[in-house]
Amino acid sequence: MKPEVQSMKNYFIGLDLGGTNIRAAAVTQEGEILHRVKIPTEVPLGRERVIANILKIIDTIRQETKGLKLSAIGMGIPGIIFFDKGIIAQSPNFPDWIDFNLKERLEKELNIPFFIDNDANLAAIGEGWIGGGKGFDNFCMLTLGTGIGGGIILNKKIWRGEYGMAGELGHITVYPDGYPCNCGNRGCLEQYASATGIVRMAKEELGVRSSELGEKNITADMVYQLAKNGDRYSLEIFQKMGRILGIGIADIVNILNIEVFILGGGVAEAWDYFIEYTREEIRRRTYRVTGERVKVIKAELGDDAGIFGAAYMAMKNRDSYHFRC
Repeated sequence: MKPEVQSMKNYFIGLDLGGTNIRAAAVTQEGEILHRVKIPTEVPLGRERVIANILKIIDTIRQETKGLKLSAIGMGIPGIIFFDKGIIAQSPNFPDWIDFNLKERLEKELNIPFFIDNDANLAAIGEGWIGGGKGFDNFCMLTLGTGIGGGIILNKKIWRGEYGMAGELGHITVYPDGYPCNCGNRGCLEQYASATGIVRMAKEELGVRSSELGEKNITADMVYQLAKNGDRYSLEIFQKMGRILGIGIADIVNILNIEVFILGGGVAEAWDYFIEYTREEIRRRTYRVTGERVKVIKAELGDDAGIFGAAYMAMKNRDSYHFRC
């Protein structure tokens, strides 16, 4: 351990609970990571095994940070979370965790303050703390991954809505009679601007055109690599994705007049192939004054955004996530 770390007194743990892996880190009040760990989540082995793994990763970090004080723990999880009570109402990665009070369970085990929130909310908080959103009072973050998550910061605070379920930006309708979505709607943004949507559109292209994709097991990264190599049809898929993303962002601009949008997640790596189409669509579908001022920027923290956000949430406890200078 570095000598300067020894002099620190307090730290916080930020956890990102995914369906495949649990990622966690010890984070200082200044946003420095002291130690990080990743272990399998092991969802098929049941809820108790997942909880045991959460406790295991926390214990591992505590062993590596002896001499320092763990003040609080924050964790992000996909799904609908009642933040005030720490209850997981529903999560796509943990189908049997219905109305489960994970906060209460873990606080009893650890005797340490524990806070839980939606993972996309925490990614937005992380970017607002020390990432691309730093310095902005109002911004919206979209995580373009397998699906699309969203977090909205208004007046330096996360916007949760009436029941804590605000920010489901992936389920903005962009095609009224479009492709069916797992949420029960049709034509959701998620079905066109996520990795899943890109794969689906690529498969549709195979039915009507010739492409280097052939009959392979298509992935979003494969489409991205072909676009980099100039494949015409792959480039057109990202152009379509960019336009539809622009429609969704324009809707948010027209409702909330937010001027900054931060894009994260794996799909954002294809930035150069979709972003101009996104910006053009935003300008087309908003008033001139608002559309010309909208900034669409890349996230800066990558996969660590949620960890930083979870640590910040733990640090501020019930302070409504006010970003202090």
